[in-house]
Amino acid sequence: MKDRSDLTILFVDDEVDILSSLKRFLRKEPYKKLFAENGVRALELLEENEIAVIVSDLRMPEMNGLELIGKVKKRKPEVLRLILSGSQDFDQIIDSINKGEVFRFVPKPVEPEDFRKVLDNALDYYCLRSEREELFEALSQKNMELTRLNDALQFMAQDLRQSEAKFRSMTDAAQDAVFMINQDGWIIYRNNAAEAIFGYDRHQFREQRFVDILAPEFRELDLLDVCAVSSDNIAVSSDGGIQQIDGLKKNGRSVPLEISRGCVHIEAVPHTVLIARDVTARVEAERSRQRYEVMQRELEAEIEKKLLQSPFPSTLRGASISRMMIPSGHLDGDFTDYIVYDQAHADILLGDVMGHGILSALIGVGLKSLFLKVLAQNKYRDCALPPLAEIVSGMHELCINELVELGSFATLLFLRIDLESGTCSMVDCGHPPVIHYRASTGSSVMIKGENLPMGMIEKQEYKTVSFAVEPGDILVLYSDGITESSSADNEQFGDQQLAGLIETHHSMVPEDLMRVIRESVSSFSGRDGFDDDATCIVIRIDNLATGLAGR
Repeated sequence: MKDRSDLTILFVDDEVDILSSLKRFLRKEPYKKLFAENGVRALELLEENEIAVIVSDLRMPEMNGLELIGKVKKRKPEVLRLILSGSQDFDQIIDSINKGEVFRFVPKPVEPEDFRKVLDNALDYYCLRSEREELFEALSQKNMELTRLNDALQFMAQDLRQSEAKFRSMTDAAQDAVFMINQDGWIIYRNNAAEAIFGYDRHQFREQRFVDILAPEFRELDLLDVCAVSSDNIAVSSDGGIQQIDGLKKNGRSVPLEISRGCVHIEAVPHTVLIARDVTARVEAERSRQRYEVMQRELEAEIEKKLLQSPFPSTLRGASISRMMIPSGHLDGDFTDYIVYDQAHADILLGDVMGHGILSALIGVGLKSLFLKVLAQNKYRDCALPPLAEIVSGMHELCINELVELGSFATLLFLRIDLESGTCSMVDCGHPPVIHYRASTGSSVMIKGENLPMGMIEKQEYKTVSFAVEPGDILVLYSDGITESSSADNEQFGDQQLAGLIETHHSMVPEDLMRVIRESVSSFSGRDGFDDDATCIVIRIDNLATGLAGR
């Protein structure tokens, strides 16, 4: 690993006092430190020095941190990029992390020792990545040498094939079956491997046509057309093509073969050379792989159905609900759950775990379990419903250390429906907004919270957003698999187009509206499937259940 004294970190902040504090705080660190008061000066230092890591404040005049990071990525993509910012900028930061522009987000205020560890980890990652690139370069050079040697061997092989005697001695030692066939299709030579694979002894079957040892469905193939060339070509020629066919053994069993062809001239007479490789092991491996993939898809479908997607109630008193979940074909981390307290009060949970696969699914199942666990562990007086913010905070405390250790996070949306009071409240943890169609105005609004995804930072104070609902209103909850579905020209479906669908078809019942959403997204993308799990929940407020008792 590189010596720390050879590495340089560039700090960018428009506040001189902060740069001075960093100089004093990091004065004993072995790596080199450079400081810039704005983005322009930072780019000058970037061109003049070999920078390993750049740490920039987000909010700066003239050129903010994300603009600077974008320019650094274009000019020096090898430089590791970190951003310092408060949580109010999380939308921009998440977008930059997803695009690969920012390596690490460091929330303000930052503890000095934690900041020192962040810088050390960044330098360690930079060194490991540099060593990996050097290793790949060395391997590339070795591959080029091997390619040159392989070319030389091919040239030698061409010389060997000019002599029939040398051809015979060489092919007898080959593991693949080798046949020499005359212009009439008769086998005039076969090597030891051909005898072993097909079971025909060359001395017992001196006269045999090659077509007779092929499976019936392949006997119409013209495998000898490679020699339909002028006999003036005395060197070996080849069509370079490889065909998959089935051969027929002496005992009547078929054998999958990979056939390559060439032509050799003996005393100016062209002969076809066929090399038949027994690919039984490869075929069996492919069949096993396909069986495994089918089993894996079935397992993932069961996980989606039984663990990640809880069955939803179709109606509450005064509301009707429809849910759609279209898997992408592999586990992508979408999950839902709900709690019905009575026919007028319910909580809905919709989440999306970063990444895909079994790990993301297990994290989703774990978050669902924590949702229920926090509810069960807390008792509330007078049968009052537990505040949403307390539920989310309880989940955060139980899982944040594990999520940070795994390097994973999840966007979450907690929605509470209260049909008795005609209000909804929600805690949004970095999830796509809720679309609220208001019957009174005939238009939609996007309702968004201010919380970061769960797992991004260790300390988080969750805030609740509340809003009123009336009969005829529609609420649409969804994952980004719907709005990020792309057309052939890479245009995304988007939140606004989804909101427009709701406004156009607001008179439909939730089940029919859900069908319109799915058909519209499929038509937009030009395919039935989705690149990411697509989850959508449609809730129509039919009437308010005033005076409901028995919570």
